[in-house]
Amino acid sequence: MAYSIELLSEGSIHQWEEFNDRSREGTPFHSIRWKHILEDVLKLRLRYYLILDGGKVVGICPFIEQSVGFFRGLNSLPHSEFNNMILDDSFDAGRLDEILSLFAEDYSFLHFNVYHPDIIAAINRDNFIVEHTGNMMLDLKQKPPEAIWSTFSRNMRYNIQIFEKRGFTIQEVHEPSEIKRFYHYYVENLTHINGDILPFSFFERLMERFPDEVRIATLTNGDVFAGGWLTLASPDRTTAYYQYLALNRDLPNRYTPTYPIYWDLVNWAWDNGYEKLSFGRQKLEPGNPRLQGKAKFGAEHVPIHARLVPLSRTVSLAYQLKRKLSGLQPADAPTAG
Repeated sequence: MAYSIELLSEGSIHQWEEFNDRSREGTPFHSIRWKHILEDVLKLRLRYYLILDGGKVVGICPFIEQSVGFFRGLNSLPHSEFNNMILDDSFDAGRLDEILSLFAEDYSFLHFNVYHPDIIAAINRDNFIVEHTGNMMLDLKQKPPEAIWSTFSRNMRYNIQIFEKRGFTIQEVHEPSEIKRFYHYYVENLTHINGDILPFSFFERLMERFPDEVRIATLTNGDVFAGGWLTLASPDRTTAYYQYLALNRDLPNRYTPTYPIYWDLVNWAWDNGYEKLSFGRQKLEPGNPRLQGKAKFGAEHVPIHARLVPLSRTVSLAYQLKRKLSGLQPADAPTAG
């Protein structure tokens, strides 16, 4: 039977949610609740597609619709650590071109990512590597806290313990004033690293939509704020997702608050029975300090295979010309399955 694609509708929401809930790659970032946050707060033009084999859902694809010049296409979700296409084990990768041809009826290009390289290898048309990135994942079954602590250097242990010795404590916060304080330093941190700053209303809606899954914790000593972090973790899932970091950039250089923050994340996830902890997405670049810092806490880089697939010869040639004019890197070269 031929595969088909169907734009998400009110009538198929239950199918989407059921597939996301039962898939081992399902995440809160693929849920309809997350979709509503992106739409309501950020006003994004989202297009969620189901892949069907007869009446059975064999894949879900969360996209944002974007236009580049005269070309209209679909891109991976922004502001979402997990935005991959999820495919059922029964999906025949050899028939991926059927799906791409269906999208080609309405769109000129498609950007998507998956965790399985065999899906990418099945593409029989021009496709371009977009970036080398992945999620930093800690498997707590293989690396419990005591095993991670044993790998720390003396200096690392000191940088974690110094906060407690100086009177800093970690506490979960719920009061609006404390959440606004967290947000203030979140903005300060993102401004420092030139990151994309989400509005406060995003966090308000996140706590409304995921009331039992959001944890905001802070590291403070009286009026001195060192750091704060938000974790999204559903009780019925095996993974906790560390998401948003707030840092006081005016602390003395002898303090490194990310170390006790990461250590709290590890212990909190372990104590609450989670099997895995996601430290977020990082580019695989030589000397990336954020990647190296998370690796010290046992996290391993799980590659995400991201591709831009032009759905017409015209778009493929235009994209290649653009790359050539801007200086094509070997990793950006077109590939074919």
